[in-house]
Amino acid sequence: MRDLVSDLHKRRMKMMFIVLILACISIVVSYNFSFTPSNYFDGKYNNDFLLFLIIYKLIELPVLYYLLMHKHVINIKKDNFFENQLEKIQKHTKLLLFLVPQGNTVFGFIAYKLTANVSYFLLFSSIALITLYLIKPNKLLL
Repeated sequence: MRDLVSDLHKRRMKMMFIVLILACISIVVSYNFSFTPSNYFDGKYNNDFLLFLIIYKLIELPVLYYLLMHKHVINIKKDNFFENQLEKIQKHTKLLLFLVPQGNTVFGFIAYKLTANVSYFLLFSSIALITLYLIKPNKLLL
């Protein structure tokens, strides 16, 4: 289990680094290129859709955390852990550490396309960084 936790720490740091690199790239791109906001439905619903994206992410991330990591932490603390579950725990936690930056990057890109404002991409990047920071693989240890 210690190998899994150390591997998850490394993966978490890599994902945080990737999110930071993407945020820096987005800043450079926004200064060098100009984009216009999307005009779907004449742009009436861009802010509503953006608000929906933010609320969706703030609801989705705790649900993902619970489904992919916290339930395993609960089972380990209740002594319901068996060696055959180790592969499932490893698969779920790695998936969680992949989905957080990937989903926030996609949502940030959509928000950037809707508003042509890089600050919304940076908002989703910061949500990803905060989420990755709050995920503590040490909780899997007894």
